[in-house]
Amino acid sequence: MRKRIIAVLLAGVLAGFSVMPVLATETDNVEQAAEDTGGEDSDEAEEDTGGEDSDEAAEDTGGEDLDEAAEDVGGEAADGEDADAADGENADGESVDAAVQEIVIPKGNLVDVDVIDLSLHAETTGDSTPVYVYENPFRGQDTSKGAVIEFYADPTWDVHVLGTIFAINGTGEYDGKLYFTPGSYLGFNSAGFGGFFDANLFNYNIVTDYIKDGALIRIELLPDGFAVYADDVLCYDQTILADPKMSDGDFTPDSDFSGVLAWMAGAEVLYFGYGSWWNTVSDTANIDLSKISFRLADGTVLMDQLQADKDLVESLGGSVETVQADEQSGLQLADVDAAIFDINSVEYQGSSVLPLMTVVVAVVVLGALAAVIMACRPRTYE
Repeated sequence: MRKRIIAVLLAGVLAGFSVMPVLATETDNVEQAAEDTGGEDSDEAEEDTGGEDSDEAAEDTGGEDLDEAAEDVGGEAADGEDADAADGENADGESVDAAVQEIVIPKGNLVDVDVIDLSLHAETTGDSTPVYVYENPFRGQDTSKGAVIEFYADPTWDVHVLGTIFAINGTGEYDGKLYFTPGSYLGFNSAGFGGFFDANLFNYNIVTDYIKDGALIRIELLPDGFAVYADDVLCYDQTILADPKMSDGDFTPDSDFSGVLAWMAGAEVLYFGYGSWWNTVSDTANIDLSKISFRLADGTVLMDQLQADKDLVESLGGSVETVQADEQSGLQLADVDAAIFDINSVEYQGSSVLPLMTVVVAVVVLGALAAVIMACRPRTYE
């Protein structure tokens, strides 16, 4: 009897060991497959999205010696006094031959571009020279109802308060300037068309930076005043001229601004990155400019495509192709759909060991049964 019990226990142990390998099969390790499919930490992809602290770009708004800048243009300050002499005419409008320089609009190898870098310039004894020069799109147009200038300004470095994003310049009868700076300062000066105004400027420093880390700026010039918008939000209008801590000039909120519009129809040249009173290298506009639109108040578009002299830009170390390629690559990245890991989509490769183990288990079970039968068979002893 004892032998039969031992035989049954032995058969049970053998059967148990034979089943364990079957339970261990089909282990291609799903957890490892999941790690291989989505194993990049998405947080790392988001950590370096800004790279530079945009606040740092706005901190250095007043660190230039602005008095020296005013002296460089013939002793002129931003209050507009002696502006005519600085541009080659005396107060009576008579030409000063020694200072008169004819405006030349180059006809180079112009190509259409989406973005231009206003920090790109050539140097001449500490002064910058124009890179982006065009005929004034408002010249010869009926501007009496108003004009609109729009663009997207994207700062790339420190804000230079007195740099130039755009400037319209005139000579002779239309001697004067209309310009807007990276410091969100709008300025106009023409002795024959009402005098001057400086808006959003106090003691050669900006009052408020509305561009910040990038904004769509719209400047509306109307017969009864002006308005500056950033991303469709009003920044300031002609009423700012009533506050001596935010502006200066001959104009007041109640002035007739139709002279400004008449001047715009006669001025010759449009500059980007050049053309205000301050054209020194230290006042370079660190701006990427795009999405321009020069139009009349009735919506008539006069200019909405940026162009650049390809040969000149490349000679200064810039690249027209690089700007276009960067924008295209950005669009491609935006169109990519992120793949979400689906554990049901994991595919396994290799052959299953289940058939082999089934045979092995069957043989072991049959052997155990045979041993039990042999152990339990009645025996005859002599």
